[in-house]
Amino acid sequence: MGVSNRSLAAGAALLLVGSLAPMLAAPPQRTAERGVRRALIRLNELLSKRDMAILDEFTGNEDTVLVAPVAKDRARGRAQLEVHFREFFARPDTLSFAWREVEVSVHGPVAWLHAEGEAVLHGADGDTRQPYCLTGVLELHGGKWLWRLFHGSLPTA
Repeated sequence: MGVSNRSLAAGAALLLVGSLAPMLAAPPQRTAERGVRRALIRLNELLSKRDMAILDEFTGNEDTVLVAPVAKDRARGRAQLEVHFREFFARPDTLSFAWREVEVSVHGPVAWLHAEGEAVLHGADGDTRQPYCLTGVLELHGGKWLWRLFHGSLPTA
């Protein structure tokens, strides 16, 4: 059974269009970078307000992961993220970040970032600051950048 040139050309065109689809769905680079930076700002605002709407900043996938510097602060999937944030928000202090440097890279509907700055714990005795490093992977869903991986660490001197 022979394959016609027309069939081969049609197949090649479908492959090309299929491989370009993620790029076509993604916003321009500058717009995407601003969107990722806004996701970082939203996360910070929701953390400082102890707002459970923070869950909507993460993808609903079961392989979405949050890793914080404390050994037990790990969560995978929406159910564990919910438990994590309920326990975290029950603590007496609140957390926010003061970022010194944020680097964003975007490829289609996927972005990754690296941020360095300070974690600021706001407590009854005042603020405590410590160096903090964040790496993350975000995905574009319905025009909004959502966290797929949040990995925070406390760098050593």
